[in-house]
Amino acid sequence: MAPSFYHYLSVPMDENREKQGWGSCRRRWLVAGILAVLIGAVLVTLTIYFAVTANSEASKDQLRAQDECRNTTHLLQRQLTRAQESLLQAETQTNFCNRTVVTLQDSLEKKVSQALEQQARIRELENEVMKLNQELETLRIQKERIQKETCSTVQVNSGGSMMVSSLLVLTVALFLLF
Repeated sequence: MAPSFYHYLSVPMDENREKQGWGSCRRRWLVAGILAVLIGAVLVTLTIYFAVTANSEASKDQLRAQDECRNTTHLLQRQLTRAQESLLQAETQTNFCNRTVVTLQDSLEKKVSQALEQQARIRELENEVMKLNQELETLRIQKERIQKETCSTVQVNSGGSMMVSSLLVLTVALFLLF
């Protein structure tokens, strides 16, 4: 091992403690007390500052403004909720109306197609009636002609030809009925 060059005087521990004991202990307590007082003063100062700030007019105005803002926000939220509910009801009614309109349009289209079919049928029937009227007119003319012919033949052949002419009239009448 290497020799040590550290030399110090040996001091008995009792003497060292007596010299340092009360003096350093007092210093420590003094420093701790000063620190405690400073920390307390800082805390008291901060507390006073925040208390004054909290109770100041600007702070009260800010709190009032914050309350008004909160109330306005709640009011606007309620109005928005009502508006959304109204919108939902309007959309529901719109959907119902749209379905009703579609149903009515379908019904109208059916009615229009039925009316067109009926008009076409009426035209067909009118044409048929016109044809039948023409046939009737033709048959009437034929009847008159046959009657004239039968009258002239009845005068010529009053006996045996009367039966023939009555058969002709009966045939024409049956033909007219059908």
